[in-house]
Amino acid sequence: MSLPRPKRTSTAPPPTVAPEDTLYTDIDRSGDTLDVPLSALCPNPFSKRKKKGVAELAATIEEVGLLQNIAHIRREVWLKVYPETEEAITAPNVILFGEHRWLAFKELERATIPSVLRDDLVDDALLITLIENLRRAQLSPLEEAEHYQTLRDAGLSYEQIADRVGETANGATSKGTVWKRVKLLSLAPAIKQALEDGTLKISAAEKAQPLDHADQTRYLNLVLGGTRPAQAYSQVLAHEQPKGEAEGEASESSVSSGNAAAHSGPPAPRASAEGGNGGASPPKDRKSGRARAKDDEHANDRRSAAAAREVACRVIVGYTDVSNPANTKLVMSVLAAAVLTPSNQSAAQQRAFTWLQKTRGKEGEAQSYFAAIHDSPDPVEQRLAAFAVALATTELRMASRRQAWGPRERNYVRLLQTYGDYQPATEWEAAQLGLETAGGTT
Repeated sequence: MSLPRPKRTSTAPPPTVAPEDTLYTDIDRSGDTLDVPLSALCPNPFSKRKKKGVAELAATIEEVGLLQNIAHIRREVWLKVYPETEEAITAPNVILFGEHRWLAFKELERATIPSVLRDDLVDDALLITLIENLRRAQLSPLEEAEHYQTLRDAGLSYEQIADRVGETANGATSKGTVWKRVKLLSLAPAIKQALEDGTLKISAAEKAQPLDHADQTRYLNLVLGGTRPAQAYSQVLAHEQPKGEAEGEASESSVSSGNAAAHSGPPAPRASAEGGNGGASPPKDRKSGRARAKDDEHANDRRSAAAAREVACRVIVGYTDVSNPANTKLVMSVLAAAVLTPSNQSAAQQRAFTWLQKTRGKEGEAQSYFAAIHDSPDPVEQRLAAFAVALATTELRMASRRQAWGPRERNYVRLLQTYGDYQPATEWEAAQLGLETAGGTT
């Protein structure tokens, strides 16, 4: 029979347990829910959301209670990361999210509010605050634009912002939407005020973006006077451009063979239909009154469609990273559409350079810019310039085309829809695309 073994007494010292590993401690840690005095909290300096609906929220909390706790970060932790906000931090704790609930508790004259300590999220506090507001709040267009611009200032691209924000209170977010919202901040003060007051719809404000501030004010006056935004835009363009360019009525052949028409004199007279000499007068327009009326009826639609596509082109030129392999299909589609159709490159380069100025901050003149690009050792810059010119080439051809669209034109518009957040808005264009109805709302 085996005897029991004697117990051995260890001579090793007891293990040391770090304070943060103990089960019970008086130190508050990230993730703990605390009852924080309202006076010990201050607003988040990064929150740009207007304080509205607090009374209604207070009534709901009074009836059903607080459904979700707020979150906070301690002042000393916050200021280590965001020292520039010191003047705005007026309490021992900064609200990470839930400021409206905090204000509602004040409205109810409560002493404390349940809040989760999130010192661990301090490095991402800026992004969390803005994205939380974008996802949950019914922000005005300009509030939304300010949030997006702050995210841009933090180093995020339009695509990264769209991916992080995802679904918002106003629907899904695309990179084109982000770009167009940010551009609202550069609108004329009168346009922004009308947008803020609700007297101008956001779609109408976006149409004004390509115009300078003086023309934006003229556009606004027309729209507020009852003119449809697309027609108002066309009228402003017609006022500032030579009639032929504003009307977009040049024939496709004149765009394709611009070099032949580069002289300063009047166009050479054509031979008569009966085979007369070159000095004969041009034949009279044999179109019937009904055909001319139909042309006039569609002229505004064609100009409006061209103006809307112009905005989509700027979206594409503004955010497309031509060095990213993921965008190869887009770049090649644009280049193919341009290369397969001869064009007036001078006009296309001028249009492309305007887009690059507006969206990429390029400076100088088109001619000197493209001359420098030709000799540039930077392949990405060369690719961007070629990409923009190709897109401009196709757009010039589209703007001048009066005949019915074929597969090539429809494919181009689908490209703008996919990558430029473009929405056809006229009956004429909807008919060309084979759509049953057009989104003609403003």
